[in-house]
Formats: sequence, structure tokens, C-alpha cells
Amino acid sequence: MLHARSAGKLAQAVQEAALSLRPVDSEATFRKPPTPRIAFDPLLKPVGPSAPLEHLRLVGNPFIPRRVDQLALDKVKASRALVELYEHGYDVYYLQRLLSAGTLGVEKRFVPTRWAITAVDKVLGDYLLGKLRDKPPIQDYEVYHSSYIGNRYTLILMPRAWSMEMVEVWMPYSVWVPEGQAQVYTVHEEHDGKPSAEDGGYQAIRFAVLEELSKRGKQASVLAVRETTPEYFAPVGNWQIREGVRNALRKGPAKASTLEEALEVAARLLLTPRREIVDRSVLLRRLRAQRGLEEFLEA
Repeated sequence: MLHARSAGKLAQAVQEAALSLRPVDSEATFRKPPTPRIAFDPLLKPVGPSAPLEHLRLVGNPFIPRRVDQLALDKVKASRALVELYEHGYDVYYLQRLLSAGTLGVEKRFVPTRWAITAVDKVLGDYLLGKLRDKPPIQDYEVYHSSYIGNRYTLILMPRAWSMEMVEVWMPYSVWVPEGQAQVYTVHEEHDGKPSAEDGGYQAIRFAVLEELSKRGKQASVLAVRETTPEYFAPVGNWQIREGVRNALRKGPAKASTLEEALEVAARLLLTPRREIVDRSVLLRRLRAQRGLEEFLEA
């Protein structure tokens, strides 16, 4: 795949292609041959040969749904447009493309792809969370797990009001950790839905979880552990995080009646020692403190 660099004069062709629900043929002319190199980055997915773009024109007919075309022409807030299109069944990846190409919003402008991806996850996640505020919690503790291209996802859903935490563990000798000590990073949010840090991976997990809870009409407290192993040697983008969590939730849970039982089940799936997760988790410390207070009041 060639990666083209271009100024804004070709924006219309790019936007028409982005609006098309189906792939559309295009014809590109470069100012010079693409540079034969592949760039790797610890944060961004690999980029192939690139070159300045001279001309770009669509030679096929883009298929643009009527409502999408209307929202692209109207001065409607991007967040409102994203929610409406999502509710009408449009794929989240299509919505990311629309936002990145500058087709949505009151003041339409191109958005870096990485920012657009996280923005869509956050906007839709906040919308789904708003729908769950008055819903009852799940009944049991539920443990889910999946693994994909060196990323392992283990989730514990707890029968409480919404809160969430991601514990991200980069294993020794993985892409970010050249030495023999694992690196652990956490992001959490309380019932107010405000994360302790801005993180694209966290938003991808959060959206996938809220999507599943919305289908069930239930809320839960969620502990999500992502373990990245040396097998994941080159980042491919947050899509694999979102799909890894979606896949875990599709598999169905192992159920437990207490938090301790759920942690025991999760410990058998984790590469990281259970104590490391418990010590790092703000959510688990808070839940255990609440349980201790409840037991004291009941005594």
C-alpha cells in the first residue's frame, strides 16, 4: 500500500472517497516515485512507501447514503452526527473515516487518524454510558478472556454501578520494554465517566464493553487487563484492542459469586501475577474498602 502526502487542494476527492460506503476506484499521479522504505514506530502502525501527490481523481462512482450526505452538508455537531449514524447501524470504522476526512461537524476539517479513532470511541462510549445510568447491574461476577497477535485481554465484570479500570501490562522484551522488567500502566474512572487519563487504548476497551452492556441493558464495574507479549512486535492500531475485547465478550463468561472467586478465575488466565494486578488496581482497592465498610455496618 502506498502512502501519499498531499496539500489540501485534493481534499474534495479524498472526502468523496471517505464518504463512500463501498470502495471506490481512484487514479493517482505522484510528483516522483515513492521512496522504497517502511517506517516502524512504537505507537503508530507501519507506514509503507510514500511520495508527494500531484493529482487524485475518482474514476468510480462513490456510494454515499442519503443521510450521510445530508449530515456532511449540514452544520451539525460532529458528536451528534456520529451518534445518529451509529444508531442507524453504520460501522464504527466507517464513522472514524468520516471524522478523519473532515466530512462531519460545524467547522469541517481534517483530523489526524489517531485522534479521530479515539474521538469516535469516546463520543459513542459516553452516549452508551448515558443510556445505562438508570439500568440495573448484572447479577453475577463474570470473567472473559481472549488473545490476539500477542495481546491478551482478561476482563472482570462486577455486579455494581458503572466504573472501569484498565491495567495495561507490557511484558518484558515486548515492543516498549527492551529489558527484563514488565511495565504497568493504569487508567480508571468512577461513576461520573471521567477517565483519570486520556488514552486511546482505554477508550477502545471502554467502548467495546459499553457496547455489550448496552445490548444487555445492564451496567457493571469493569476491570480490564491487557497484557502485551513479545509476539506483538509492531503496533497495528487500536482496532485490534477493540476487536480483542469484543471477541472476549462474544465468547461468554466464566461466572463467580464473589470477587475473590472471580479473581481466582482471572489469575488462571493471566501471565502477570495476581498480586501485581491487585496492588496496582485503584478499582479493586476501592471495592475492597467498600466491602469492609459494609461488613462493619452489618455487624
